[in-house]
Amino acid sequence: MKFVTKKPPIVTNGEHTYKRSLNLHIALIIAALAAVILNGFYTYPDVTLFTSGLEQSFKVFSMIAIASVISVVIELFYALSEGNTSKFSSYKGFVDPINTGILIALLLPINAPIFVLALAVFVGVYIGKIVFGGYGFYIFNPALVGALFAFSAFGAGHLASDIVTPLETLKLAITTNTTFELQSVLPLIIGNYQSISIGSTSVAVLGLLFAYLCVTKVIDLRISGTYLLTVLVMSLGIGFIIFGFGEMALGYVLINIVTGLAVFGAVFFISETVSTPTSRETKLIYAVTVAILMMVFRTLSSNVEGLIYAVLFGNMITPFLNRTVKHSNKKALLKTLVGITIAVVGVTFIIGFMLKGQIEESSINAIVVTLGGIL
Repeated sequence: MKFVTKKPPIVTNGEHTYKRSLNLHIALIIAALAAVILNGFYTYPDVTLFTSGLEQSFKVFSMIAIASVISVVIELFYALSEGNTSKFSSYKGFVDPINTGILIALLLPINAPIFVLALAVFVGVYIGKIVFGGYGFYIFNPALVGALFAFSAFGAGHLASDIVTPLETLKLAITTNTTFELQSVLPLIIGNYQSISIGSTSVAVLGLLFAYLCVTKVIDLRISGTYLLTVLVMSLGIGFIIFGFGEMALGYVLINIVTGLAVFGAVFFISETVSTPTSRETKLIYAVTVAILMMVFRTLSSNVEGLIYAVLFGNMITPFLNRTVKHSNKKALLKTLVGITIAVVGVTFIIGFMLKGQIEESSINAIVVTLGGIL
């Protein structure tokens, strides 16, 4: 009998792992190009920040390029310290470091100073990945670790701006009983609106990348599909509880699904293989947990997005889920489906009625969601 003494996770098919990283690499390059182009069309409130769309596009390109280079340099220095640089003998060894750098850059706002970006990449690559042993061994998604550091350490100062995202506007409308108007959905689909993350706006591009990564089996639909379905169901439920049937509820759903990091997370973070569970049941529990937490953070906390915290919490409970759910069969699946359904419905009702309690019955009609001129 042959015993394996290598620490888990054990990568048994290096070629398959590389193909997955390469397909993700292609998707990230497309997302990066879209971010460079789309950011050139925005008009930012702070006119002193940029003087032209070309300058805005160049800043985005610079962020992506610098983050990628820093990520590669950190991993290269680590390989040199270990005395093993063989993986960098071909482009194959650069794919994963570049992917991490691009992801961190795409998660930050356009006004992020370069030194903040550099620190975020260092924290994400070194502390989030290398100290755990590199690719295949880390607990938390390295890109999210880097982004969380940047927002936590510099969010109130260097990353603060006058940009008001659709999610922020909707949240303010509910909490302050003000008017929110959604005149057209097309800019939200294309990505022609302001966001706190330079790469998260275009649902059209992200939808195509989602399909590509599903076909190439980079995305696990049991995770990403369940996550998106949960966000959709919870948004529908919360919108109905607050507004009843009608355009206002529909507008609430559209803003929660189409804007922000919801779809971006489904494409690039939710089903990342290293830091997510392994069995069918644990994947479903993980996806629903992340979706519920994101909606809780979005609606009840001061955090507008919530995805970063939700996914990192999901990464944290992944070892527990893998140890707890040991048998995958029809009975276990049925129990899991019943449990997560009860959880989703229960939390949706709690959030909905808590939000409705913040709004005076006499002023609920002051919140207007107009869907005129959808296209």
